[in-house]
Amino acid sequence: MGTQLSFLRPSRAWCFYVENFPPKPQWSTEQIPDLSGKVVIVTGANTGLGYESALALALHGAKVYVTARSKDKGLPAVETINSKVAAATEGPKSGQAAFLYMDLDDLQSVKAAADEFKAKESRLDILMNNAGVMMPPEGTKSKTGLEVQFAVNVLGPFVFTRLLLPILIHTAQTSESGTTRVITLGSFAHFGAPPGGVRLDKLDSGTLFERYAQSKLADMIYSKELAHRYTDSGIISISVSPGNIKTALWHHQTSFFTPNTFLTKYPVSMGILTQLYAATSPDITKADSGEYFRPWATKGQPVRDEADDPVLATKLWEWCEEQMKEAGISA
Repeated sequence: MGTQLSFLRPSRAWCFYVENFPPKPQWSTEQIPDLSGKVVIVTGANTGLGYESALALALHGAKVYVTARSKDKGLPAVETINSKVAAATEGPKSGQAAFLYMDLDDLQSVKAAADEFKAKESRLDILMNNAGVMMPPEGTKSKTGLEVQFAVNVLGPFVFTRLLLPILIHTAQTSESGTTRVITLGSFAHFGAPPGGVRLDKLDSGTLFERYAQSKLADMIYSKELAHRYTDSGIISISVSPGNIKTALWHHQTSFFTPNTFLTKYPVSMGILTQLYAATSPDITKADSGEYFRPWATKGQPVRDEADDPVLATKLWEWCEEQMKEAGISA
């Protein structure tokens, strides 16, 4: 707990407060612009934040690819979204959902999903890296043999994004400036990452919560590095904290007390605000690329200094690319 609570020094106490007790939102999903003609991917969109985000985007005209680890999970979500779009009495009628199978725990599945998408579509306006896992049973390993939270929350999304960069860049070059975006879900839980932030040589060490926090900090780091490398190519990359939300991510929790137990949990309808704002708002510009947004739809500041460490960012990026190479995947 000492490491997890070390952020509670005066300069960061305000970050702790506003992340967990944010003021009333000044933005709503009703302000999402018409997205007709836009193509979007939302990972892990069969439930929770991903599902509600995909639904909102489709209701505003976008063609949304819903990724899930199985047809049994993904197809019902797609059918429900399409039914709700058809029944809507307001908004554009061009919105629709489509299923895209992907298991972020399996890099070959990630590659297959990227290949399938590129075979079907010629553009990608918004990529929302929403899927993730939080504190699974101790000892759970990924198919790569890596600590599963880091594999699913960091490496899988990195590889997926990396493989989709050519179509993202092409879309940016043929679209209105500032509308091609990659949104990556971080978390305020990043405060609990171990000393040094991300320990690539010790991914299995520490508590389950520390490893989850490490993965979320890594998401924020690579989102900022993506902005550093590709904003000039027209891609806006933003990491977001959805807030302390009641979702299925909590279902693995077994202990009575965790660092988040005492915090207020908000409904999913609130949790989607920040990621949808970052993904769609005309107020977002290239100047916001690389930034971190907190609840609700407000520019924030990471609690951990490592989130802004360019040396660590380069190290993480190169480590992820090496994992790709070892898996026989080239971008």
